[in-house]
Order: sequence, then C-alpha cells, then structure tokens
Amino acid sequence: MRRRFALILSVLPVMLFPQSGNPASVATEIDAPERLQTLVREATCAETSATSSARLNGTSLSGVLSGSTATGTIFYVSPGGKDSWSGRLPIADQQGDDGPFASIERARDAAREKGGTNTIALGKGDYYLTQPIVFDARDAGLILTARCNEAPILHGGPRVRDWGQQADGRWTAPLKLPSGEGVGDLFVNGIRQTRARFPNAPADGDPRKGWLFAAKCEPAIDMREGNTRFCFHAGDLPAVGDASGLVVDIVGGYQPGSQWGNDTLPVVSIDGPGRTVHTKGTGYFFTAEGSRYFLTGAKALLDAPAEWWYDLGAGQIYYVPVDQAFFNSVVVVGVLPTFFKLDGANGMVISGLELRDGAPEGSGKFNTETRGFGAIRIERADGVKILGNSIENVGVGVHVSESKDALIAGNVIADVAGNGIYVGTNYGTFGKSNGARILSNHIHDIGKVYIETAGIWFQAADNVRIADNLIENTAQFGISGGSLWGSNDAVYNAVIEHNVIHNANQQTADGGAIKMMGEQGDSLKSIIRSNLVTGTDHLMNRVDGTFWPPGYENTSEWPSPISWAIYTDGKASGLRIEGNTLSGNITAIGINGGWSNLVMGNVITDGSGAAFRVDDSTGRGWRPPWASPNRIEGNTVSIDSSSGLAAYVYAPDHGPGYVQFAHNRYIGNLNDRSFRISPGIMRSGEFGSLLDLQKAGADTGSVVAPAD
Repeated sequence: MRRRFALILSVLPVMLFPQSGNPASVATEIDAPERLQTLVREATCAETSATSSARLNGTSLSGVLSGSTATGTIFYVSPGGKDSWSGRLPIADQQGDDGPFASIERARDAAREKGGTNTIALGKGDYYLTQPIVFDARDAGLILTARCNEAPILHGGPRVRDWGQQADGRWTAPLKLPSGEGVGDLFVNGIRQTRARFPNAPADGDPRKGWLFAAKCEPAIDMREGNTRFCFHAGDLPAVGDASGLVVDIVGGYQPGSQWGNDTLPVVSIDGPGRTVHTKGTGYFFTAEGSRYFLTGAKALLDAPAEWWYDLGAGQIYYVPVDQAFFNSVVVVGVLPTFFKLDGANGMVISGLELRDGAPEGSGKFNTETRGFGAIRIERADGVKILGNSIENVGVGVHVSESKDALIAGNVIADVAGNGIYVGTNYGTFGKSNGARILSNHIHDIGKVYIETAGIWFQAADNVRIADNLIENTAQFGISGGSLWGSNDAVYNAVIEHNVIHNANQQTADGGAIKMMGEQGDSLKSIIRSNLVTGTDHLMNRVDGTFWPPGYENTSEWPSPISWAIYTDGKASGLRIEGNTLSGNITAIGINGGWSNLVMGNVITDGSGAAFRVDDSTGRGWRPPWASPNRIEGNTVSIDSSSGLAAYVYAPDHGPGYVQFAHNRYIGNLNDRSFRISPGIMRSGEFGSLLDLQKAGADTGSVVAPAD
C-alpha cells in the first residue's frame, strides 16, 4: 500500500514503551492487502495448480485456502462468447462454432446439469450485468473465479452510448430501463458522478461545505414525529416545482446542532409559506434545529459539472461533463445493488473478480431491510469464501446474513455508499452468522452516501475473527460490532486484532475507529488487541452552520463532538482491550455503560482529547451481580498538551466503584487538572492530579515518567 508504510513509519516513535500484548507487532504482522490480493488471485484462478496456495505460506492467510482450488469441470465465460456454445473452451475454436459462454447464468446452469463441484472461469473484459445472478443449494461448492492472468470486470448496469450535446452544454442519451428500476449512480471512466443537488457539492471536496442547516420550527415539532418534517430558513431552498423524485440527504440528531444519525428521505412536499419540508421519514432519529442537509434528484438542480439527472418517464439521462473529452469516455449507469446473491449455496467460492459501478442502496434506514443489499450478498449459505476480489463503487461490498463460517480475505473494497463488509442477521428471523473470518482486506473510503456505516460491521455473530485488515477513511466506524436490539443480535467471543485503522469518523459527531455494543447486558467475552489506530476525528456543526474545529474535545460543554479510537457502548461488558497503539486521535479509549472491562498495555500518544473517557450513561441503574469495576492498568500514555486530560470519568450513578486505575505510566504534561472525576472523589474537587487520584483510592501504582 502506497500510504501504509509511511503510516507505520510515522507512528514508530509512539511505540517506545510496549506493554503486554506487544503493540509494536502491529507494524510487522499485517501483510500489505494488495499484495495478498494478488497472491490470492494467483492461488484461486481457474487453471491454478493444487499447490499454488503454498505461495501464501508465511502470510496472514497461510492455510486458509485449502479446498478452494479448481476441481471438477471448468466452464468458461467471455464477453465474446455465445450461450449456444459448450462453454468448455476458453476461447473460440478456429472454426468459430464452439467456445466459451457469454453469460455467467448459462455457465451456472451448465454446472448444475453436470453435477459435482465445478468451476466457472471468467475471461478478461467487461461484463455489463442487467440483473442479479442468483445461486442456490444446487450450486453448493461451485467456484466462480477468473482465468489465470486475466482480469474480468463486472459492472452493475449497462454502458450508456449515443450521447448528444444540447445547446446549453448538457449531454443527453437514451436510457430505457425495466419497470421499477432507476439509476442509482452514474460513473464516467470509473469515477462516481454527482446526482444533481443543491447546494452543489464543493469542488475541493471539503466536507464542511455544500450544506443547508435546518431552522427552528414554530411551533416546535414533536420528537415522536422523528424526521417526517423539518423547517428551513427563508430563502434557503430553490424553486424545484414538482417534488416527485426529490430526496433530502440529512444528517441530524435529537439535540440542536448534534449529528449522529443520517438518512436519505424522499420528499413528499415543500410548504413554502410554512418553511417546512415534509418527508417519508422514519422514527429512528429526530431532525433537530441545525441538522445539515442537501437536496438531490430534481432536474432544476442540474447546474454544475459532473452532475447528472435521469428522466424516468422520458427514458433520458442528462449530464453536465467536466470537460470536452467526455465524448470518448466510458459511461456506466449503476442499477444493481446486488451482483451475486448466494441463497443457500453452501461452500461457494468467489475469487479474483472486479465488481464495480453498482447502485448505492444498502445502508440507509428508510425503506431498506437491515443493512441490506450487498454487491455480493450471502443468505443462509455456510462456508462461503470471498477471496482476492476488487469491489468498488457499490452500495455495500459484501453482505452476510444468517450464514456460518464465512471467509472474506484478501479483497480490496473501496468507495462504497454504505458498509464495506456486513456480517449479521435479518430483522425478525435473527439467525446468526457465527464463525466468520475477515482477514487481510484493504477497505477504504467507506460511507460515501450513508454515514452510519463501518468498514466492517458485525452483529448476531459469535466467534468472529477480524484480523490484519487495513481500513482507511470511513464516515463513522472502522469496525463496529455488537448488538443493537439486545439478545437477538448479541455477539460473543469476538477477536479484533492486528488491524490498522486510519482516519475513522470523518463525517459524524459521535463515532470512532473500533466500537463494541452490548445491549443485551452481559459479558461479551471478546478481545480488541494489537491494533494500530490513527487520525480518528469528527465532523459536527453548530446550529448556526459553523463547525467545531477538527480534533476538538471539551468535556464541559454539550452538545459537543465525541470521537474515540476504541470504545464500548450500550452496556458492553467483559471486553479486553489490550496492546493497542493509538496515536493522533481525539479520545483514545472510552467505556460507556458497561462493567468488567479490562484496558491493559495500550500505548497512547498525541491525542487531542482525554486518553481515557468513562461514562456510566447507557448503564445507569444497572449493576448486575457479576459486575466488577472497569480496570485501566499497565498503559503508557503521553500527554502532549498542558490542558490534556489523562482521564475523564463521569459516573454519577455508579460512583467511584465504576472504574479503577493501576500501574499506568504517564509521560509529559501532567498537572493538578489532568484527572477529572464526577462525582468528585478527590479532595481537590472534580479536577485533580495523579497524586490526588491515588489519595482517593482510585489508582494504585501509576507513575509520571520524564518526558524524555
């Protein structure tokens, strides 16, 4: 990875005092994901030898590919093939009367007819899919892969041709789609373009630009209405005429100016005199004053380079090109949120393919199933392997529901609208996805449309191992696991280790790099260890539309940005957070509402907020019989600012028995305000020094070491 080695070198100075768990090993134990993707492709391509997986020996994927090499009959597919041919030849014969199939569906059907464990091998070239390809129990053990040394590219929609330029500089092309389908995204030479919107997207990509901000409603909206309507300031909205097709992309929360929730909501109507936008909203979060939003989807908004709009009735797509070279560009419309659906297809392997340019649906809450869709969607299919693929410009990369022992390894997943990888369940049935292994993937630029997302999101999944992944540039979470609904989607015995997470929580007021939830209120018995986390930030605006500065934390004000490198939430208990290296984040490690968590042997440097932040809020009134204090011990912490907090504890319900500190090593600018404890237990009051904390009996054996 072009940035990976520079990243690791930049944090080597923070690894001066490794504790138990050996955080320094993070820098050497991760294999560069693109290298692993290449090795996986070589080990799983159609004509590979049975011993080629030995190339992975000594990497983090040693031994995981047993049983995934080609077996049975190989059926070939090529963009230049014909479904009337046998599919048994990789290229057409000299007579031109036999060769590969043209479609994956025909190859799938031939493999079913043949019986046994067979392989579908895709040759190089572009495949433009018009509908999802479904595999079921008849396809158990099927291998869908690339030919060796070839690069098949699958697009989630048709290529658009026959463009013509209008007098106003816009270009149009005919595009007739089947009934019920629409254009989810437009891609020009593989780059996602912008659906016509107001305000226009900032040309420099600054996430603090291009927003409107909700006004205070008079009379006030009842919070129980959720976000079914919100108010706007006079003069904010352009005239759009017919509201059909208009969508509001909104980031909001219950408190004025706070933003932790997000959705894309169809607009029902706009009441100009009442300055109110009515939407098909949800009850999930409330659109308070100051929530930020933009409008999209109306022809009247098509006024900036790289914007597009689709006229469904006329079957025409409109586009404003960035430059005159557009005429020679390859333009694809993304209509498919799902390329492959594996429904009961146990043991299938998908490897070495490039999937790109799909529809962005997948992680919004309005009118979608739980974290739904997925370019590769696995339902009730055990033992599936997703190996060495490239997945880009889609809604969700890989979605796994109610399927055991999935292996997702060596893939590159990038520029997705929602989650990179989701492993979990379907609401209502709540079957579990136990035993998943998510290894050595490069996941980056996640949450391009839906911000409440993660590079890897898992729930209702026991015995999951998430290791050796490189995750960069996520809207909210790098890795998010645990229960949202209680026991129905609880997680136990998870291991999250040796991952590098850089630049998480770039779009919300409350998020972080690694998060664990425990709404069921028992011990998760899970481990977060030996991860490297840098650059975790936040994005939060005030009611007046100004933004808090990057890296900001002030524990004395509310609402205020909250951002953590690693944290527990929703009563998450029984976690071991050990041997992680956390540099250049805001809060390093947080505990919110749970018991019996152990934070041990971590190295924390260059933070702009508290090194440790502990809050009993999600667990107030709850102390189970098995609960023991949260322990923060044996960590090395560098405080780089005179106003920096070593620890902030706010536990009015649980009091001093909620957390204990021991044997930590603090370096740098500690003073008589380095610890803030509420309710006050130190004689000095709410703020105090390490000595004050120790005299209060809440710390044993911690020391302040010289800065050098």
